[in-house]
Amino acid sequence: GGIRPPREFVLMDRAAVGLGSVFMHLGAEVNWHTLFHELIDDFDRQKLATRQREAAIIAGIPEELVQE
Repeated sequence: GGIRPPREFVLMDRAAVGLGSVFMHLGAEVNWHTLFHELIDDFDRQKLATRQREAAIIAGIPEELVQE
């Protein structure tokens, strides 16, 4: 039963664990709240909707299935 994860997933998972170990060893700390807000400061819902609509058209998704 179950599913078999792709080989790439296992590689990335091991890489993430390895990097986490390095950062813990170095005593690195991150303010995730600040980092997250820096990432979303210039977020624009309308720009996202426009890009998604354009991508849907390129992908051939029927217009009636694309939300406004």
